[in-house]
Formats: sequence, structure tokens, C-alpha cells
Amino acid sequence: MRFQALSVGIQVPPHSFSGTVHSVFRRACNLSLKPGELLTLLLCEQDNVPHGIRLNASSQLVFPALVRVGQPVASRGGILRIDGDKLSVDLRTARLWHIELRKLHIDLRQSSQSQAWAVAWAELQTHHRRNGISRLFSPSEASFPASADSSVLLQQVTRAISTLLRATRNCRSEDAGTAGSLLVGLGPGLTPSGDDFLVGYLAGLWCTAVDNPSRMRFLTALGSELSDAACHTNEISGAYLRSAANGHVSEPIAILAQQLSQADTMSSVRAAAQAALQVGHTSGSDGVLGMLLGCLAWQALSPHLIFSDLLRSSVLRNSTAQL
Repeated sequence: MRFQALSVGIQVPPHSFSGTVHSVFRRACNLSLKPGELLTLLLCEQDNVPHGIRLNASSQLVFPALVRVGQPVASRGGILRIDGDKLSVDLRTARLWHIELRKLHIDLRQSSQSQAWAVAWAELQTHHRRNGISRLFSPSEASFPASADSSVLLQQVTRAISTLLRATRNCRSEDAGTAGSLLVGLGPGLTPSGDDFLVGYLAGLWCTAVDNPSRMRFLTALGSELSDAACHTNEISGAYLRSAANGHVSEPIAILAQQLSQADTMSSVRAAAQAALQVGHTSGSDGVLGMLLGCLAWQALSPHLIFSDLLRSSVLRNSTAQL
């Protein structure tokens, strides 16, 4: 069966490559080229990702009916083949998908961008999830009974994020790497909440670094540290984390960043935030939280103070007062 690739992400190799089928889901299939390097086949209605290949195939296609884990994969002459010719994808006319985050230049001193940030934050607060890091700031958290395990998890997250923000503010990459590494693989989900937060956080930093030399050095060092720490999470999540370290994130979070930068209409910002929040069960909300806090990190007001204010305004203020 042959398909046409509609788009390919920036991290899909333009040259020949080979590997094996890593994992198969109903609407996605991951290909392993080497340890830590994955490509993902996606259906046409799904969002682009940096290491993704979108096919001209509808939701009626289910990957488990076509491929299985361990089958050989090879791409030669722009044709990707799985297990010989059982499934092939023509990559030659695919559109390259990429949004360059470092060119967006989000600056919350601009009133329009500050307003756009506030709109996205309001959407995050109304997008309720019982699990994940974003529940730290959920007004509805009081209605969710907290177990001892979840309380310990949230306290660990609070400390790590607070330290990460402070270290980022002062461009202390070693401290930031240590704090960020504590979040890798932490929490629920196929892509754990801590990883989703870090992907969003890195996206926010790429959008606000504005080619400042000290910030770019910090980002390079932090990205390297988190890429190394990605070995402590699963391979699928690690692939997204390594992509974000290089300034590449999935389409929903990239479009939200784009809308925050442009801030043309608040309705467009709201729609982009809602779309990003809908990703997965907790991935969207955790990623959006990370990006919004990342956008604050180098603003005039200390992000650590902002983070403390946000916590005090949340229903977790009592449980985190001891931190």
C-alpha cells in the first residue's frame, strides 16, 4: 500500500536512512532510526511535529492493521518503505513544515503581547485536568481530592519549577539543568507531565531569547543538559524533549507561540490556546503552562516572584506554604 506524504517536519532526514518500527498506535507509528532518534508517521488530520511525516490517509486507516513492531524500515530515493513494499510513502513532494521559534520575538513589555499572554493564561485556568503539572494553577483543584502521593509530586514540581525560573532569570545554566532534570520523566502520561512542561518551557525561552548572546548560551547549555537527561524518560517523550532543546516543537504549541508574538486579535490567541490545550490528556495543558512560564522568564519582573504570586492565587497556597 502506497501513500503520499503531505508534509514532513524539519527533523526528518532529507537523505537516505534505515531503521525499524519502534511502536504502533491506532493513529501513529514510530520509526526508530537509532537510539534516541524517532520518526513518526501520522494521519492527515493530525498536527505536524518536528520529526513527523503526515500521510494522505484518513482516520479510517489504522496502523496496527498495516505494520508491526520490529519490521525493517528504509528510505531510498525519496521513497520510505516498511518491510519491503508492504507500506511505502512517497516523500518527494512533501511540504517542509517548520515554525522558527527564535524569530518570533515575544516581548511581554508590549501591551498587545502582554494581553495575548493573559488571554492564553485564562484559557489554561479554565481547562481543567485532574492530573498533570497544570493542576498547580487550576481554580478547580479544591474540588479534586489529593492523595498523599500527588501532594508529594506537586511539592517536588513546585520546588523544581521555582528553582528553574530563578536560574533562568540569572542565566545560571548549571542550576537550571539540575532543576529541569528533576522534571524529566515525572508524572503521568505516555509523554510524562514533566517532559511536556519542559518542552513548552523551552519553546517559551526560544521565543524570548531575541538573539541575546548570554540567553543563547544559556539555552544551548540547558538544552544539552536536558537532552542528556532525556535518557531517564521513554523514547517517545525523549524525542520531543530533544527536539525542543533545538527549538523545534509540535504544531499546536508553535502556533500558540506565533499567535502570542503577532497578537493580532485576541480571538485568534484564544483559539490557538484552546487547540494547544486539547492535545492528549495532560500534554496540552502541561505544555501550555511551560510555554507561558517560559515567556515570563526574562521579563522585567522576577519570574520567581511571579510564580510565587500565581501559586498564592491558586488553591494550592495552603499546601505549598511550607515550601
